[in-house]
Amino acid sequence: MRKFIYTFSVIATLLTLSSCKKYLDINKNPNAATTVDPKLLFSYASVAYINLRSSGDMYIPMALAGQSVSAGGNNPTGWSGGDPSPDIYTFSSNFFNNSWVSLYVRGGANLQQAIRLSETASPVNNNAAAQCKVLLAMMVYDITTTFGDVPYTEAWNSDILYPHFDPQKTVLEGTLTLLDKALAQFDESSPLKIGANADGYDLFYKGDIPKWKKLAKSLKLRTLLTMVDADETKKAAIAALINDGTSFVGSAADNCLIPYQDVAGKRNPKYAISLQYNGGLNFFFATKPVTDIMDPATGGPAISDPRLPKFFDKPAGQTKYIGVVPGADAFDAINPRIAASLQSAAAPEVMYTYQEQLFNEAEIYARGLGVPVDLTTATARFRNGVEASCLYFGVPAAAAKSYADQFNTVFANQAVAIQTIHAQQWVDKMDRGLDAFTQWRRSGPEGSEVPVLTLPIGAPAGPIFRRFEYPITNELSRNPNAPATIKYNVKMWFDL
Repeated sequence: MRKFIYTFSVIATLLTLSSCKKYLDINKNPNAATTVDPKLLFSYASVAYINLRSSGDMYIPMALAGQSVSAGGNNPTGWSGGDPSPDIYTFSSNFFNNSWVSLYVRGGANLQQAIRLSETASPVNNNAAAQCKVLLAMMVYDITTTFGDVPYTEAWNSDILYPHFDPQKTVLEGTLTLLDKALAQFDESSPLKIGANADGYDLFYKGDIPKWKKLAKSLKLRTLLTMVDADETKKAAIAALINDGTSFVGSAADNCLIPYQDVAGKRNPKYAISLQYNGGLNFFFATKPVTDIMDPATGGPAISDPRLPKFFDKPAGQTKYIGVVPGADAFDAINPRIAASLQSAAAPEVMYTYQEQLFNEAEIYARGLGVPVDLTTATARFRNGVEASCLYFGVPAAAAKSYADQFNTVFANQAVAIQTIHAQQWVDKMDRGLDAFTQWRRSGPEGSEVPVLTLPIGAPAGPIFRRFEYPITNELSRNPNAPATIKYNVKMWFDL
């Protein structure tokens, strides 16, 4: 039955919009407001964005097909419940359709309108426009890492009925341009901004412009890391960013996230869907690729990872965390489920964290991306990233330090450094669906990703999952500029 549960909207929106008849037409949005306050559009887009990322339309298929969680196979209270599901590449068209419309119409179209309204206001609200551009850059990054080549240069333009699809490189360059424009536009001296006077419309940073600037810079670095293997010229851009003297996300206080609330209609969709359809029991199980990295009994570091009980609820009597082989059946007496505390009603949707920043910097120094290879600096950044990750997930400070201290010794060589850093980047994002999947795809050329993933049991023969397919309805089926159908197992430009 679970395969029919695809869309689950649970948070009350601040702006109710009428239905859009041609809802996939990204350049004809009858919901586009012309006089509304930009902060309303920004807040609506924010809510639509986090709900998609944590929903049955994006989180569940991305996490299952990306092998960061397990559906449980024939386990009657697992997500599959014996039915085919995304873990073996059975996808509903709703996944593709609803993700497309959420990112393009509910998100992007409203942000573009908010930018126009902010920049034509008197006086101009530069901070509001810049905040919208940073959020739009996040959405565009997610659009292209989800679908590949997508409309960008001709998107959100009512004068163009059928937009062309831009190459992924062009779209990612567009996110960098958006972030550069935002950084140039932010004005810390101005009282005009979304979130001013604790108005409640900036759900990310409550109008803290210095934090928005740090986030924009960190998002630039993430985008460059996504591009650099396919475009080596990005090494110079990485070096310039690392050395420019301004601040990245620099502590847990800078984390980009939005918490949900344990209130009906405002609960995290991951929790709410299990509450409504599974009696509150989490649908999802640990996967073997994750537990193999974390548990020393199954091949992980010498010291057991203190995040294990934060990530998973281990069955009574079990001494090890035994993840499910992708596509296999889960057994309640053996395999741990995703922890109730991790996917609680109030658990936040996370876009970027301090530990992610530290791991990214560790990768840059380990690989020598625009800077000399420096394994000492890479080790320090990595060790601190592990500690920050443990603290983020609720590990006590002493245990977090003890676990991280085992990584104080400088990496033995570059290959070990890169492998170890990529493994922890993926584990840290285990519960972040698309983000974990994008991290895995960019961690190495095909067959050398970290960790090495294989075709799930029961999946169709062929390459493993690499993308969402285009939603072939409405706009796309009629757009002469839309590409031909691209299967879920075809790589994108950045994915070597």
